[in-house]
Amino acid sequence: MATVTPDLQRAGGGGSNVLRLGKPFRYSVLTLVGAFFIIPILASARFSFLGNNNSFTFSAYTQLFGTPQFWSTLWLSVKVGVGTVALTLALLIPTVIFVHVRLPRLRRLFESVSLLPLVIPSVVVTLGVITSFRNLPNIIYGTPVILALEYVVLALPYSYRTFDSAVQSIDLKTLVDAGQSLGAGWIKLLRFAILPNLRSGLLGASILTFAFCLGEFAVASLLSFTTFPVFLVQVGRLEASQAVALSLIALIFTWIPLALVMIVFSQRRGGRRGAGVEAAIESAVAE
Repeated sequence: MATVTPDLQRAGGGGSNVLRLGKPFRYSVLTLVGAFFIIPILASARFSFLGNNNSFTFSAYTQLFGTPQFWSTLWLSVKVGVGTVALTLALLIPTVIFVHVRLPRLRRLFESVSLLPLVIPSVVVTLGVITSFRNLPNIIYGTPVILALEYVVLALPYSYRTFDSAVQSIDLKTLVDAGQSLGAGWIKLLRFAILPNLRSGLLGASILTFAFCLGEFAVASLLSFTTFPVFLVQVGRLEASQAVALSLIALIFTWIPLALVMIVFSQRRGGRRGAGVEAAIESAVAE
């Protein structure tokens, strides 16, 4: 033991020295990576504000905001995104909770199935949905509803993994068993005990799904819907400065949801894990 202890101490001291010496390297790498992403965005922003004779102007943005198609395509993407989020949550909440409580051995299988849209090209998924839903009423097949159904499938890798990670962070089976032993039904359990402890997962899955809908181009173009990304491509064929301005607007609409996800999850990690479980069960039973 006497010979082992000094070796461990030397190993621990050496590890801390390596960490101290590694800080400048890590900061340098982070700076280079940040510059790699930020410099092109700043250059694009500068280009969007340049007018004739390199003068500073807002003409690209004012022309975009004055175009009726800009607002109509943005509103269409927002409606499809909200519908996709609603369908996704209606599918995920009962499925993930049932798998974790009743079929824990199949959790890996469901995770693998949720990743299939990353492997199968979106064109193949689109053609498959068109062929399968050909006989549906026109209220679904000929409207943006079909687009929302497509996005539910394509966004599944992001929404499922986000919500599944939130479910794994709590002791769901113990929570359900405790609530049922005290007389609470599934509706009360979901409302007062389970969903309040999964708010960050629900918000993360919703925001990632909504951001995906705002940036998806291939499926909307194949189905002949002029959504916000499709409008961006159409503008890019005619006016370069407006296309860059529209790209920056789309980037902002994507960054804001992702920033909300980071803030929510950082607050969750900083707070107490599983806080309020006992109070939630008691309120569910009291109701």
